[in-house]
Amino acid sequence: MNVNRAATPASRARAWGAKVRVQRWLPWVALSGLLGLLIFQAWAYCAKLSLSVGPRVILQPWLLKRGFLMYEEVVDLHSPLMPLIVTALTPLVPDGLHLAKLVLVVLLSFSTVLTFVVGRRTTGWLGGLGAAAFFVLWSPVFGFGKLWHESFLAPLFLLMFLSYDAAAARRSTRSCLLLGLFGGVAVLVKQQAAVVFAAFVLWHAFATWRLRRSGSNLLREVVLMGLAAIVPVAVYVAVHYAQAGSLSSLWYWTIEYPLTSDYGSLAAQPPTIAQVRVLAASCLLLPAALFCGIDSLRKGDRTWLHIGLGLTLLATSSVAAYPRFNFFHLQVALPWLALASASTFAYVLRSQTSGRSFAMGVAVALSVLWLITAGPMYSTAIADPEPQYIGEYSDLEPVAQRLGQYIEPADSVYIFPDDEATANLYYLLDCSPPRFWIFHYPWYMFDWVGNRILSTLDADPPEWIVYFPGRWDAENSAPEIMTYLQDHYQQETTFQWAQGKVWLLGRLP
Repeated sequence: MNVNRAATPASRARAWGAKVRVQRWLPWVALSGLLGLLIFQAWAYCAKLSLSVGPRVILQPWLLKRGFLMYEEVVDLHSPLMPLIVTALTPLVPDGLHLAKLVLVVLLSFSTVLTFVVGRRTTGWLGGLGAAAFFVLWSPVFGFGKLWHESFLAPLFLLMFLSYDAAAARRSTRSCLLLGLFGGVAVLVKQQAAVVFAAFVLWHAFATWRLRRSGSNLLREVVLMGLAAIVPVAVYVAVHYAQAGSLSSLWYWTIEYPLTSDYGSLAAQPPTIAQVRVLAASCLLLPAALFCGIDSLRKGDRTWLHIGLGLTLLATSSVAAYPRFNFFHLQVALPWLALASASTFAYVLRSQTSGRSFAMGVAVALSVLWLITAGPMYSTAIADPEPQYIGEYSDLEPVAQRLGQYIEPADSVYIFPDDEATANLYYLLDCSPPRFWIFHYPWYMFDWVGNRILSTLDADPPEWIVYFPGRWDAENSAPEIMTYLQDHYQQETTFQWAQGKVWLLGRLP
């Protein structure tokens, strides 16, 4: 009996020493793991995984560099910051494809690092590494191979989270201004970010009420955030007005058109059953995360503050997937999904000593399930001996080579129909379109748009028409353009490409 008592302090000392050693090496292990994840991810996206770099990140910046005006001559229904940022970087990397790939990988790596930082702050070193690993594993499934507006929003919302101290009794002016600035910049990336920013402010108001803090401080903080958010938006509006002399096109395409047109019905694309299954597998821990947040609130543990805010940002950022569902619209939601999963495991392991073995078993089982579900996107790409495929670009390279036998860079060209998959042909041919560029999707083809296209073609008739028959039923949705082409152009040659036929039409003498 005495021997056991004498041994107990010694065993406790050994356990304490082992814990100290683990704590000492844990940061280095986590940082080494993060570095390995970043290197693997960058290599996979640079060399192996299929990417998508459409006209909004190649053609639009190229046109803006040539003097085209956003919304006046380059029509887009999104906020302008994504193509403007890429345009500003073109002096550093003139090649549009290389620049788009570089921006994609940098944003992806930045989002991974920020996910790790947020996870480390809320759940510790291992939690941060687990969140980063979840993010890297699922990023191909969630469309991070497509450089899109959400690619820029993901790190912005993580920076908002890092600027916010939920436990502070009174937030500093600097913190409030940073939060508002990030929110305003996010709105300039995509309009739906306003919903996320508003949800952030509402969550802040709820947390203030729940923690019985000063209402006057809340009012001050919300006003500071709102004023800071207005600044970047006001600056862009002023610059656009100075360039275009009007705000009508900007207002119409970014505000009025998405709210009042038939875009929501004509462009609607619900998720498929297969997509729902994959999404459900990635969200398995969300009910447990919600339960942990409620349990934390009930116990007076302030863990609910970051779990609740993370779930709020997850839910509101997912509105970008409406009305055209695709996983790349959920890029901005993936970090919060990773952090919710990491926070759930950390909360369970910390609060239930008796259930740790079970929780660890569940973690291992879920990790295996996630590897089986998301891992094949990496393994298939790595095993594929074919060169990396670039969506909206690779299919057009042989088309540009064939057309280059007829078309000179000094020639003017018009592509019909023009869509995400064909528009980069302007860039590959080094030929500018007429100075009113818009996709020929049915939801854009209003009467006044057709008339504007015809007047632009009449004012400066292009030498060549590159016609892709049968795409988007453009012959019926834009019959006046089709009639114009038939009356003024003749077929010179036709050939096959990866997605159908190509007709080259030359202008009649």
